Amino acid sequence: MNKEKEEIKKKIAVIYCRVSTQDQADKGLSIEEQERLCKEKAEQAGYSILAIIKDEGKSGGSLKRAGMQQLMKLSIEKKIDAVFTVHSDRIARNTENYLYLRALFRNNDVELFFIQLPNLDDSAGSKMMDSMFAIVNQYQRDITSDKVTMTMEGKARLGYFPALAPLGYKNITRLDPTVERAGQKIVVKDPEVAPLVKKGFELYATGNFSVYDITDILYEKGLRTKYGKKLTYSRLYDVLRNPFYIGEVHWGKVHLKEGKHEHLMDKELFYSVQRLLTMKNGHLCRRRKYQWLLSGFLRCHTHQCRYTAEYHLNKRIGYYHCTNRNGCGKYVEVNKLESMIEDKFKEIEFSQKFIDLVIEKVKSVFYERRKLYDDKRKSLINQKTVFELKRKSAEDKLLANVITDDDFRRIKEEINEELESLNKRTIELEKERRINMDVAQEVLNLSRNIYDTYSKAPHNLKRHLLAFFWEKFEIKDEVIIKSYPSLLFAELLKLEQAFYKKPNRENPYESKGFSTIINSTALSSR
Repeated sequence: MNKEKEEIKKKIAVIYCRVSTQDQADKGLSIEEQERLCKEKAEQAGYSILAIIKDEGKSGGSLKRAGMQQLMKLSIEKKIDAVFTVHSDRIARNTENYLYLRALFRNNDVELFFIQLPNLDDSAGSKMMDSMFAIVNQYQRDITSDKVTMTMEGKARLGYFPALAPLGYKNITRLDPTVERAGQKIVVKDPEVAPLVKKGFELYATGNFSVYDITDILYEKGLRTKYGKKLTYSRLYDVLRNPFYIGEVHWGKVHLKEGKHEHLMDKELFYSVQRLLTMKNGHLCRRRKYQWLLSGFLRCHTHQCRYTAEYHLNKRIGYYHCTNRNGCGKYVEVNKLESMIEDKFKEIEFSQKFIDLVIEKVKSVFYERRKLYDDKRKSLINQKTVFELKRKSAEDKLLANVITDDDFRRIKEEINEELESLNKRTIELEKERRINMDVAQEVLNLSRNIYDTYSKAPHNLKRHLLAFFWEKFEIKDEVIIKSYPSLLFAELLKLEQAFYKKPNRENPYESKGFSTIINSTALSSR
């Protein structure tokens, strides 16, 4: 009797069913039908069914499926003796994953039964057939993938965006028989989100707001992710760079300048944002073990190629040098060359008229941001007050026995989570206020004494100041041969809003005539 009970106890099976949208379209293979066939076969074989595990709308190309993870866990814990599924492609359409699962089941004494395939043993021939099944499943999945890719690229060639709509748009389906099939599912502007996305572009185009500022402003105005969170900074950068908003469609090998969706903004606004993004990233260097101050600014006068830098451990000294394969034979000590560049800032200053304009502008921007700070702070305080009142109300209801202890605990946790989030945002806001003041102070100092501000600045700020004033420096024999002002500084020189204290002997424009080169530079910048 005990032996019979033990035998019955061992014969425990799980039914596994999976279907993806593509399977339903191609085969009409429903979850219900898979369940019926597997259940019938398991009962005929005398198995007791522990669970019916389903993965609906999931691809067989990955094992990261909730149902599959549950099935693997049951196998590893040795809680089942068999798995029933209609076909090998239900458990995996990837050869590597399929063979992995077969090994997992085999090592844990779990038999695998297919309804639509012959059941195989552990013989060499069976293993070969099993591998062939896996290869065929992988092949079918690759064909499906190629079809999907071809269909999506075909839709893109017709001017329709073939995927999830970018932020500010939404996907809709048009049931219009007069419209071509590719135009049935399209993207249109989202009336609630589109104005906020455009507002983000407009704010950035002013040059007065960073991505961090804009993220906060748009969050306050109601822009949220689908999970109700604030947009990440990297996501907003991607939005600002996306030409979809001016009508372009880029998908795979397809690149169209004019798609069939409605523009969110004009090209003038979009490209003004792109210029600002380019300016702010022009001289950024990759993260490396050593951060070289002049990386990207130095050129060899002889070979017209970049200088690089390296650190000599035996001498404990860093050197800049030409990257030409033949070399110039001259290595310049980092400190020496950086001191020479620093001295270049002694030669320049702003006009008093320009300084006065800067002071007025700094005041205007600072007061504008301070008002924005005050408004944000009031908003956060008001939100905190609302949640604190909700918490008091919940406490009163608990004491009056209006809500249960479980309800109170849930409400309290939700309110505390919101209050914690508001406290974090208040701290971040205070940090921004201090940064705004520091920036205003640095700009005022810069307008009054360029050299003093540069010499006292930290590494990152020095690189920003270098990019503001200089495009590049040409070096030969440890001497600065030519100094090229940035387009912005060249324009200031042209307008006599800035000037050299002494004649600039290394000025690259001297031989051609200063005014001629400056005029051409200014025109090209426009």
